[in-house]
Amino acid sequence: MQNTDNPVSSLSAPGAGSAAAGAVSAASAAIASGKPAVASSFRFHRPRGPLCGRGYCYQCEAPAASGRELACQVGPGAVRYRRDPLRPLGMLAERFPPWFYESRALRPAPLRGVSLHALRYLSAAPSLSAGVSPREAAAVHALPYSEVDADVAVVGSAGGHPGAFRADLAQGDLAVGLYPGRTLGVVGPRGMTAVRFRRIVLATGSYDRLPPVPGNDLPGVIGLSALERYGAAGALRAGLATAFWVPPDQRERAVACAQSFRLSVTWMNEQAPERILGRRRVTGVAVAGAHVPCELFVTAVRQPAVELAMQGGATAELTSDGLPILAVTQTPEWMDLAGSGTLQTSGVPSVPAADEAFACLCEDVRVGDLKACVAQGFAHPELVKRRTGAMTGSCQGKLCSATVLAVLRDLGCDVTPTRARPLARPVSLRELAADA
Repeated sequence: MQNTDNPVSSLSAPGAGSAAAGAVSAASAAIASGKPAVASSFRFHRPRGPLCGRGYCYQCEAPAASGRELACQVGPGAVRYRRDPLRPLGMLAERFPPWFYESRALRPAPLRGVSLHALRYLSAAPSLSAGVSPREAAAVHALPYSEVDADVAVVGSAGGHPGAFRADLAQGDLAVGLYPGRTLGVVGPRGMTAVRFRRIVLATGSYDRLPPVPGNDLPGVIGLSALERYGAAGALRAGLATAFWVPPDQRERAVACAQSFRLSVTWMNEQAPERILGRRRVTGVAVAGAHVPCELFVTAVRQPAVELAMQGGATAELTSDGLPILAVTQTPEWMDLAGSGTLQTSGVPSVPAADEAFACLCEDVRVGDLKACVAQGFAHPELVKRRTGAMTGSCQGKLCSATVLAVLRDLGCDVTPTRARPLARPVSLRELAADA
């Protein structure tokens, strides 16, 4: 976990040594090569690149020798990404809404099982060569399980609170969920631990907020924290053309990063560009009708990490000033928030969501798909979630919830956030194999 003032999620994968600041990874190597595409999207098979650098966005998940791995958490050469052969099919699919297969490919009903099997096979095709060998599977040992009582539990690196139980990712501890009875679930070097507490302090950090403009899913769109990490790993060459979307409170940090790694800043503003340009990677931004060249588009706008708080009974609402974010508005008396998880504003002006922009990167759901869904009568976040798949992907809504809810609010819909259920991030069955 980062310092509570650093806009980085506290819910990254445990024990991700290669993701440490300064470590060379497959993701940093891809950025250094000028070819940041390391993976493909689920439905459209669009090229995707590293975004968060912390393992919570899942945009760099790609086939590897040991199975599907995050490029930001494995060494160079571990990820075997090649241009997705199903991209032509994806380009065709982009012409149809997310529920196209439901209404077309699943007919006639007697052949539905065959159709579903074919779709699953095709979707898995890029990773068919990856897997875990029987020897590796046999080497998996159950983690020890324990229960602990604590007066105070701290998630993150919040200062103070001597004697508290701490779940700190810097020490390899991952807080996976808040459960009834004031119980915190933790997976880490100590195994699986159920922590029963009287009070809890959540310093869970924040995530990158993407602008709802066309091209926001292109490889080369990354967060400011990820830029700093990849720079420390030597992935940023001097003179690299970089565009920054930065709120005023992060501008000094962005300038310092650019100076430290001798980047060429071609554009820096708190107003989002009209469009991010490029095909297989970022090549520029469109601002006031002009083309400003760049190879990286950096977002320093943040969305608070609210999952654990909401699991514990806190309420969160979409903000109304500037670009909307989902912010905690009320917490139980036994819960305290700290650091950037307490943010109440994005700090940047709002921008109209373009129909071509991706609202949900994991499931390839565009803003226009959301509007079409509402027009069909699915005018509630839970219905939109089930109809389109938005907010159901590997990132569990971390990148898309604010955008989806903001679009629904503009359409006059209810914008009550969907339920935040444990686990707070994807965790493999291997990690959950506990010996009680």
